[in-house]
Amino acid sequence: MLKQLKALLEVSQGSPRLSEMKPEPQVAVCAVLLEVAHADHDFAEEERHQIALLLQHHFDLHADEVEDLMARAKTERDAMPDLWPFTRAISQNFSPEEKAQVLEMVWKVVFADGRLDAYEEQLIRKLETMLAVNHSLVIDAKLKARASQQKS
Repeated sequence: MLKQLKALLEVSQGSPRLSEMKPEPQVAVCAVLLEVAHADHDFAEEERHQIALLLQHHFDLHADEVEDLMARAKTERDAMPDLWPFTRAISQNFSPEEKAQVLEMVWKVVFADGRLDAYEEQLIRKLETMLAVNHSLVIDAKLKARASQQKS
């Protein structure tokens, strides 16, 4: 709550307007993944590890680049009152197939700690709307993530 008020005050005091904030696509994806990991108010080490692996493989990054990306995403996320700038960046820069990959990563983060929390599920429903994707795409991503989790 305080984070959101601070961001709104900064915007009103000459900082760029929320509509002008355009995070890089990699930062946007990372911020969404971090938000999902924090949705249940328990950022488990398994979730952090899963995010790092997903970013490393999806964006072809080295471990130190992943740490930098996660730090940048956290800083930008802390400065924003909500996920809108991040989901907007994904919506504008990603094809439907790439959005499906992002959603699959989201589900992998959700399943990393072995349980689906109601807050996580609620956030995914919001992401469906914010990313302007069909519900079937979300379900397909969930099934793919679940299947890959069972193989591990």
